[in-house]
Formats: sequence, structure tokens, C-alpha cells
Amino acid sequence: MAVIEISRDAEVAIVTFNRPEVMNAVDEELRVRFIEAMQMLDADAAVRAVVITGAGDRALSAGQDLDMALTLTADNVGDWFRKLKLFYGAVRDMTKPVVVAINGVAAGAGFQISLHSDLRIGHPGVRMSQPEVNAGIPSVVGSMIMREVIGLARTAELALSCRFVGAEEALGYGLLNEVVPAEQVLPRAIERARELGAKPPTAMRLSRRWLRDLTQPAYDAAIEAAVVIQREAFGTGEPQAAAQAFVARRSQTRTSQPSSGAAG
Repeated sequence: MAVIEISRDAEVAIVTFNRPEVMNAVDEELRVRFIEAMQMLDADAAVRAVVITGAGDRALSAGQDLDMALTLTADNVGDWFRKLKLFYGAVRDMTKPVVVAINGVAAGAGFQISLHSDLRIGHPGVRMSQPEVNAGIPSVVGSMIMREVIGLARTAELALSCRFVGAEEALGYGLLNEVVPAEQVLPRAIERARELGAKPPTAMRLSRRWLRDLTQPAYDAAIEAAVVIQREAFGTGEPQAAAQAFVARRSQTRTSQPSSGAAG
């Protein structure tokens, strides 16, 4: 089963995170395939816009798969966060508009990938969170992009509390652009993507590039800060202990619940 699925609705491409058994948690394969898919679609002249969504009805993505955190150490965590830069960069560097159809939980890496996009469509049951601190992982890159969307005070509260924000609150904060009935999330996201994709492509490309450039210095600094900060955090063993506890709970309950974190 492909962890990234691509479909087309005329000039709109739909990219689906396809690990529904673990709420579309991001592992290494999904990260790599997503980057490849976005680069391919950006180079395809027939594609005018992209919609990102998650398989199933539970989540866009519940975040980084904590199984991966068990493989991270103070020595290699820096490399992992530089890889995450490429993951988010696959959206940031697109020359075409990107709309996210959020069909449930968007947490950690799922939350952040949505904030790097242009528009976010959800339904009344959507829940969004930046839960890294609960997983023993400092919130660095996520806090940077959250601050750009909702301001420092709200960012501090959400990053440190790790609480889930419901759809109406997310709409008020600007984390969501629209809330529609659940069955309309994907069709509405495609509709908005088609509207954006119909605009003059050069103006769209240059405007998108400028909007990216407005946050690029802070984004680059956040990645480099994350490399240093996460080395210290992983040097204490806290993230690994949190991951081990999660895996133990999952084993005991015989479920496949994913992580909600490890996205920094």
C-alpha cells in the first residue's frame, strides 16, 4: 500500500497521507514520498493547485510516528530535523497554491504542514494541537510557524499546554480558514484550490514566493535552533522515555494509536 496517494480532479492534484491505521502518522517513508510527490506535481504544467488531505476520517495526520523517536539520539537528531526542513519545504517551496483538507486531527507534524500551506478547510469535529512538550520534545519549529499565524501569546499557551483546539476556536484564531460539514471538507478544499489555481500563474508563483520569503529567515533560524535544542533534549533521554512509554501503552491495549509529536 502506497503511503502517499495522488489523484486528480481536473487541474487540481490531491495528495493523501495514506497510513490510516496509525492516523496518518509521519514516518521516514511517508516523508520521502511526500517530498517526491510535491516536487513532481510542481513540475507538472497540467497541475494548477494541490490539495493535501489524510486517508480515513480520523486525521490529516496525528504527527510524527513515535516509533521513530526510539531511533533518535543526541548524535543523529540534528540530521532528522534537517530532514523535516525538507518535508515542510515541499509545501513552502511550491510555486502553486496548496490547500489542506483537514478531516480530523491535525497534530504535531500534521498541524505544522497545514500551517505552511495557503488555506485550511476543516469540519466541526477537527482538533488541532502542537503536543511536542508532552512527548518530551521542545516545541521549536512548530512554535515559529504558529507565531506567524496566531501571535506570540496564543503560541506560548498552545505550545506549552499542548491542548487540542476545536474547530470554532481554530477558526477564530486563523488556524482554519473555513469550517464546513465533514462530507464537504474535501470538495470545498478542491473548489478553493481550483479558484486559486485559475489565477494568473506568474503572479501566483511570485506572490507565493514573497509570502514564503517573509517568514524564511525565521524558519531557517528555527531549524538551526531546533538542531541545537533537540540535541540537548535527546541527550537527557526524555523524548526516548516518552516514546518507550507510548509504545508500551500501545502494546498493552493492542491498538495502533500513533504519536502526536516529534515534529519539533
